[in-house]
Amino acid sequence: MFKNLKLIFFLFFIPMHAQNYSSKWYGNGYDNGNGEDLPQNSIKDIIKDKYGFIWVSTKSGLLKYDGRKFLLYKDFDHVFGGDFFGNVDKDSIVVSDGRNERSIIISGRNPAWSKNNNDNNFLIRDNKNRYQRLIKNSLLNDLTVDFYYIRIGSGIYYLNKNGYIEFENKKKLKKENINFKYTEKNLKNIFSYDDYLFIAEPEQRRTVLFHEGKVYYDNTPTLYNDPKTTIYWHQATGQVFILNRGNIYISNWIQHTLVLTHLVKYENIEREFSTSMFYDEEFGKLYMGTLTKGLNILTLSKFYTSQKQIPYTHESVYAALPYSKNSVITEEGFEYYRDKIKTVFPYRLASDSRTLLYDSSHNLLYESSAMIQRRSKKSGFIKKDSLPLSHEIKAIFRSGNENMATGFDEKVIRRFLYFFTDKNFTHIKSKMEFPSAVNIVMSLNDDFLYVGCTDGLYLISVKRNKIERKLADNIAIKNIVKTKDGNFWVTTYGDGFFFLNNNTLFKLPNDRNNYLADAHMILEDHKSNFWISSNNGLFKVAKKKLLSYVKDKKKIVNYYRYTTEHGFLNNEFNGSSTPGANILEDGDFVFPSMEGFVFFNPDEIKTYFPNRDHIFIERASIDSKPIAFKNNLSIEGTYKVADIYIDIPYYYKDIENTYMEAKFEKDMEGEWKFINSDRKYTINKMPPGKYNLLVRFMISEDGTFAYKKVGVEILPRFYETFLFQISVIVLGLIIIVYLIKIRTNFLNKKLKKTNHTLTITKVKLKNESQYQQKLVESISHDITSPLKFISLLSKQLREIDSPSIQKEYFESIYESAEQLYKFTLGLKSYTQLYKESIHIESDEYVLYNLVEEKILIFQNIAKQNGTFIENICDRNLKININRDVMGAILHNLIDNAVKHTVKSEIIISTEIGDSYVEIKIADKGTGMLKEQMDYYADLLQGSDEFKDYGLGLHMVVQLVKKINSQIHFQANIPNGTIVSVSLKSTTIKT
Repeated sequence: MFKNLKLIFFLFFIPMHAQNYSSKWYGNGYDNGNGEDLPQNSIKDIIKDKYGFIWVSTKSGLLKYDGRKFLLYKDFDHVFGGDFFGNVDKDSIVVSDGRNERSIIISGRNPAWSKNNNDNNFLIRDNKNRYQRLIKNSLLNDLTVDFYYIRIGSGIYYLNKNGYIEFENKKKLKKENINFKYTEKNLKNIFSYDDYLFIAEPEQRRTVLFHEGKVYYDNTPTLYNDPKTTIYWHQATGQVFILNRGNIYISNWIQHTLVLTHLVKYENIEREFSTSMFYDEEFGKLYMGTLTKGLNILTLSKFYTSQKQIPYTHESVYAALPYSKNSVITEEGFEYYRDKIKTVFPYRLASDSRTLLYDSSHNLLYESSAMIQRRSKKSGFIKKDSLPLSHEIKAIFRSGNENMATGFDEKVIRRFLYFFTDKNFTHIKSKMEFPSAVNIVMSLNDDFLYVGCTDGLYLISVKRNKIERKLADNIAIKNIVKTKDGNFWVTTYGDGFFFLNNNTLFKLPNDRNNYLADAHMILEDHKSNFWISSNNGLFKVAKKKLLSYVKDKKKIVNYYRYTTEHGFLNNEFNGSSTPGANILEDGDFVFPSMEGFVFFNPDEIKTYFPNRDHIFIERASIDSKPIAFKNNLSIEGTYKVADIYIDIPYYYKDIENTYMEAKFEKDMEGEWKFINSDRKYTINKMPPGKYNLLVRFMISEDGTFAYKKVGVEILPRFYETFLFQISVIVLGLIIIVYLIKIRTNFLNKKLKKTNHTLTITKVKLKNESQYQQKLVESISHDITSPLKFISLLSKQLREIDSPSIQKEYFESIYESAEQLYKFTLGLKSYTQLYKESIHIESDEYVLYNLVEEKILIFQNIAKQNGTFIENICDRNLKININRDVMGAILHNLIDNAVKHTVKSEIIISTEIGDSYVEIKIADKGTGMLKEQMDYYADLLQGSDEFKDYGLGLHMVVQLVKKINSQIHFQANIPNGTIVSVSLKSTTIKT
């Protein structure tokens, strides 16, 4: 404990300062430099052209910087880090090649080799001496030449090695001696303004002034002639810097008086050995180049980050209270100013209190260890005690006339809000219960309060000690701010921020990156601008824009975001504290952050926007090939991707504050798209035509946009040109006419062929009609055979008296008649086979059974002839060929066999092969003549000849053709005929 006290008291004597700049290195691996932006670390000179671009001379070439990227000009391979000269206002900057042999002219934002030898005139010769131009563009001050000259408005000053100075008036063109002798050591302290030349003499603590060849002395000790001062003078920019004890000043000549303005305290200036320097007043950037470490860009800021800077202690801060007109005090006992820190009382450094209040005696009250702690002002806040409460306290609040504290009971989940009788928090007068933690309380009037909880927003009545309404649900309230106009504004945990009016929340738009979804605290300046802290930057917005948005959701709200680019040490601010920020008597705003308290006066903080005329669209990359253009860009139709670069000297990495958008339009149609920090617009494959690329960006915080338009023409490929299209149309018409002619000839030929076919078909139809007529006659003839048999048996029956024979005849007649009856039942379908197209396939059936049916018709006839019919077909063979067709074929073949076979046998069998099945009907009758067999074979192949060999086989051949099968006739040895019908195997199932 004693050691800790010693440390804290020791801090009273430790000087602590606030930092008001951020630093970014560019180079090959030094500090934060990533080595990707600069070719190497040797920086010789820095200058800014009239268009706002920064130019850097290095030992590896010439660089142009637009605030985002360094563009290396590789066409000047003999540039070895020369110095910049020339006239910026006249758009003529000259840089030598490092050997003073050739010069480069930078004009119109682009460098080119100089065609004028006078641009490289670094030497002046007279009868005796050679004078070299004095170059003070370096802090090294390595002046090793005997004779120098300095050219200013009224003439030329010649500096001789003996220490004497001569002046040549440009009107008289005559040298005149000046009664002054300089020392070589003091040449490093020389600089000029307009027609005035200055030399500081630290040994005598005086400053010598030369004007039109006359010398004047100022014996006043100043920083100019301080022995600890280093003077940097850049002839081209006219800037003069004074470096003294880690402080950097910029000098100005105002009403014939030298005036110094402090820029920044930078302790490392001597260690980093800067060789060149440029201050961009417009954007508050200080560029420092070195020969070994690269380029360091300091963003000078009016934001001051105040830190305690105690070793091994974090800088994260939360609640603080105004302590003096320009400082705040924390629970830890530190008093923070914008530029220093003091310790008010010793205290442990590990505390993390989120609420801090003064009581009626101006004692400090805060929550610690679940109790309200009090530090006595009378003791200088050294003495402390805790207030005697029987409840565990989480936070304390004061709003309006009410003094409150939130507490919790470990036995239940619900939270309590306690109301106290006075500012000293000594007695509890009432309490209210809430379903979740209370984060903030804000007074509406003497009776009503807004209570923000983790589950929503409540309206409560103090007088009735009850919750009146729940105004919002499922929103975690972080803070409620009441502005000077009486309006309320609400921040939340992750749900954005709201305008609260008449107990209704109105959602306000987030920034384009949604950082305001987790806004912390809102402070209003005297110009009615809101300053909103967040986890990623500080935002500025005009209150009137937010109120306009509440009335009309179509209104655009533009936020200006401040980040480390503007001088913060860290982008993350802290919230969830009471108070969440403070406004001091001197006008300073104080916000807590992860790196200490950020102080600033809103009137001193600038918003940085590009100049209306400083946007240039003149570079592109077509399929990774860079090109330059003016006003209009032509792209070959064969391209794959085109990038159009938007060059704008805006010296912040992220251009979100400019709200830059681009629209690629044709016929005034197109959609605005945000331009990212790469500052380019990509055109993917588009149809040929003329387009416009319209770019807009914000140039002031009132939302004013500037516009820039360039024409883009995507050239058609050869087959997309108008001439090619006309040629294609003409060729197409010729082809169409030719095709019509070919088609006409083809149709005529086809018509002739069709007429010929119709003629043949007509003949065939006629033959078919005759053929069918003969087939019907054949059917009648085939029916006659069984009828004739029945008639014959009937006649014999009359002549025979034997009852047994009569019975036999009767049975034969009956059986034949019955089979004939069955045959005639199918006669209708039988005849249809010749009138309509038939379905070849049908349901499966057993072939053996069909053969048996046909045998029954002719069995009695065969029996009378002494002929035996045997069916030895496969009993399991199933086929799905149309049953009527197969029945007709078998009927006629068996009929024909019975007619020509007497006292013999007829055998019907089947033979099953790999790809076929044959039905064979073999008889041993009289047989067929070879002439008949050949005739039927020819008939099967399509012969139109018709011979009267019996119509039954004609019908069989016709039906066999219909089912796409084959029939063969061959002689049976020694006598008779074998008829084979071959069926396709796809129709057979066994």
